[in-house]
Amino acid sequence: MLALLAGQGISEIPFRVFSIAGLVATLVFALWERFIWKWRTVRYFTGVPNVAGTWRGELISSYIKPDGTQVPPIQIALYISQTASRVTATLFTGESKSFSEHAKLIHDQDGRWRLSWQYVNTPRPGVRDRSERHCGAAEVFIGSQPGEGLEGSYFTDRRTDGELHLTEWSSARYGSAATALAAGGFRDAQPYVRGN
Repeated sequence: MLALLAGQGISEIPFRVFSIAGLVATLVFALWERFIWKWRTVRYFTGVPNVAGTWRGELISSYIKPDGTQVPPIQIALYISQTASRVTATLFTGESKSFSEHAKLIHDQDGRWRLSWQYVNTPRPGVRDRSERHCGAAEVFIGSQPGEGLEGSYFTDRRTDGELHLTEWSSARYGSAATALAAGGFRDAQPYVRGN
């Protein structure tokens, strides 16, 4: 300001430095958000689990059919998208898709991590006479030992609940239960909290 009052020009160097610094900070943030947080060395120190990819397993429902029998276990696929600050979960069955509206990773006091989400379930048109669109919540604990996958439970606003057991994982993204359940390339669950 004093330079302007004295009739002197303002150097462009500070503006260039600030512009470059802002660009570098934006680039570093973008790289962190998408890639750097996943690096094994980084996650060794942060402890944040990388659970992105498609998980396969089964859903065990408490629902009792009108004839008094329980629904058999349902084969499911769960696609998880994850960045440093955001996680989403999409669960597929042969009859419906559930999209997360809110999802978050939670670090419990005992050291375990869990993924918790609220969802909207949309059945295929052909089954809506017996399965309406509904909302619910789900939560899975993330395994930290070989062979441990994602284990948890869910409940719905239709007053049903059940268990989720996901034991196989693939880095690929699938758009339906049929393609995910028929695909090769899945492997048994491995520890995802540190080192992978």
